[in-house]
Amino acid sequence: MATFSPKDLFGGAIVADLPVRFLNVSDMREVPDNQEAFVSDSTRTSILIEINERLNLSQLQQGDPQQTAANSSTTGAGPATTPFSFSLPNTTKDDAIAQDLHAAAFHLHEICEISGDSYKIVDSPQLIQLPKLLQVPAYLAKALITSSARDVDAAVATSTCRLLLIRLMEKSTDIIAYIVVPHSEFDDAGDPRAAAREEAFAEEVMANVVESFEIRDYGLFC
Repeated sequence: MATFSPKDLFGGAIVADLPVRFLNVSDMREVPDNQEAFVSDSTRTSILIEINERLNLSQLQQGDPQQTAANSSTTGAGPATTPFSFSLPNTTKDDAIAQDLHAAAFHLHEICEISGDSYKIVDSPQLIQLPKLLQVPAYLAKALITSSARDVDAAVATSTCRLLLIRLMEKSTDIIAYIVVPHSEFDDAGDPRAAAREEAFAEEVMANVVESFEIRDYGLFC
């Protein structure tokens, strides 16, 4: 089993347990102020934590990336992407949980759109409880990302993305933590079991983040 330890994030305002063998990307290159990024010392698996403006209902309705994806595929401005779509539960869009589920799918779409050419949500967003933030709504989701081969002899590359969304309505903030596991290095090595082990490890990492995630200074969001 992997070893985890508490990691101060954003100057200690947030704390979460992360694998001790993960490297801080900011020690290697510049990272945006709203982001903390870590990468495995032995694989290409990465963990990112971001602080973003909270998506509201108006943004979800007006900023639907489906049209952006359609424009990209028809104008040649970039690679075709999977249009954003997510079926809300049997509630109105004014329902808080329905909006949150929609926001989780929206965030997942934006991550996957950057990471590959197409994606499929394999675990739809679901409401969870954070042990150290009992009154804060949080959601988990997972997607499979596919990137087309750039070389005719190359295989299609796949990755998985696990997303944790934490919604701070009073602070107008969405915190997202996501783990990306590229499969290409394992495919190239001809070791499918290694990919399965890394996926199991990613599940363990996310479980530890969920269990340990704590906000110690809400002044970070002012």
